[in-house]
Amino acid sequence: MPLLLCLPFPAAAAPTDPIVLERPDETAGEPHIVGFRTLADVPEPYVEEEFFVSGTATVYTYEETPRRGVVLPRDLAVPYKTRLSVRRPADPADANGTVVIEWWNSTGTFDIAPVWDASAELFAREGWTYVGVTNSNVPIVFLQNRCRLGGIIPVAMCRQRYASLSLPENGQAYDIVSQIVHALRQGGDSSPLPAAYPVERVFHAGQSQQGGSVITYASDFHFEGNDGYFVQVAALGRSINSGPVCGSAGAPPYPACTPALQGTSRFVRTDLPVPVIQALSETDVSIGFGAVAEGSRQADTRTFRHYQMAGTAHAGVHIGVDIIPNLLKLEDTCLNPLNTHADGPVFGSYLLNAMWKNLERQVRGHVPPPPGKPISFADGAIERDEFGNAIGGLRLPELDLPVATYLPSNVVDEENIPGLLLPALPLLNLFCNLAGSVFPFDEATLAELYPSERRFEQRYRQLVRNLVARRYLLAEDAARLEAALDAPGP
Repeated sequence: MPLLLCLPFPAAAAPTDPIVLERPDETAGEPHIVGFRTLADVPEPYVEEEFFVSGTATVYTYEETPRRGVVLPRDLAVPYKTRLSVRRPADPADANGTVVIEWWNSTGTFDIAPVWDASAELFAREGWTYVGVTNSNVPIVFLQNRCRLGGIIPVAMCRQRYASLSLPENGQAYDIVSQIVHALRQGGDSSPLPAAYPVERVFHAGQSQQGGSVITYASDFHFEGNDGYFVQVAALGRSINSGPVCGSAGAPPYPACTPALQGTSRFVRTDLPVPVIQALSETDVSIGFGAVAEGSRQADTRTFRHYQMAGTAHAGVHIGVDIIPNLLKLEDTCLNPLNTHADGPVFGSYLLNAMWKNLERQVRGHVPPPPGKPISFADGAIERDEFGNAIGGLRLPELDLPVATYLPSNVVDEENIPGLLLPALPLLNLFCNLAGSVFPFDEATLAELYPSERRFEQRYRQLVRNLVARRYLLAEDAARLEAALDAPGP
């Protein structure tokens, strides 16, 4: 549990407070389904249910000289009403007791589910239950604006479905998610799961800024009901509340301002009694996203693993889907051919899947995950081979037997953006910057590098088998990589 100081008011909301669940009015509009992977994409029968969850939550701050794990109540018992979505095996007998809570990402101003999108097939195959939570007030505005991007572009036909939602302060999220965990653990009317579904392990996950939320939650709000944390492409903790940062322009004096953690105190704690997995893409490392320059990598501990995935991109949206319904597909947004960790050609999602299984294995059987390895730096930049690909890090065969150059960013294709979407150009530009590019080698280069297709395939399969043996890759995903060898190539 976090260390709470100066708690003089008994009326403060607590992370153990009960929540109230209700089902949305289905006649008021359609749901905004979060994530690009739908239940139709998973290999097992799954069902999805949306709930509204309400209660009161305390907003916290730090001491004037902040310390990790020491928080103070700032605003007591602030009412909220947000939403969550449960995706669970249709048959409770298929649920294995693992529950993943994703703090939905809000960078695009509406909820997205990058953790689900990367690993949905794994979750379904293993019988894990998934709970996604709207944890920021930015998507609440989107939902109340009838699911219209920028208040103009319709993303879903939700109409008045979400009119009653309210999340006044982002800092409420830490109590809200704790209350959801307690409800899951205790069961009964406040649990979003039917009684027949076991809750044996609860893991928290988030990507990018919501990965930062998970860092802050794990470091400052961990309690015994949580069994592990998965920080996906994020390096630094998120703010504990939305107040003005002490010392910033126009900020009032403490305690009306919020102290900011400095230096390594912004990293996730590595002394927690439960495992933490942190996975960074090459994008995060290359642009210093979250101060992950050379020398700032956290060392592995008994309960902490830090991975840097060479050749992978921060963005994990699947190719072939509309990122703006009926208006714009992912592959039409960026100028260069795409390399995303969801659809490859460097499948970072496969590496993430193995990390998930290693996390569960550590909790269930006390088997530590394999160690991480950093991407190599030289003269303050990523060290690259003769083909321009990163050296070091956690590597799929595409990096050791390259047929292309895999770069960690992209640029927006402004000429291909419909006029209606020009107001969203800054957001699209950010997305492309966080997506990867792939530049395939020409036939002459491939012929010179790999004169024997048979030898190429033998070496590729050996690299895949080595990754499986060292638990960096699951057998199911290894089979997918090997099956792709039948596609046109060297």
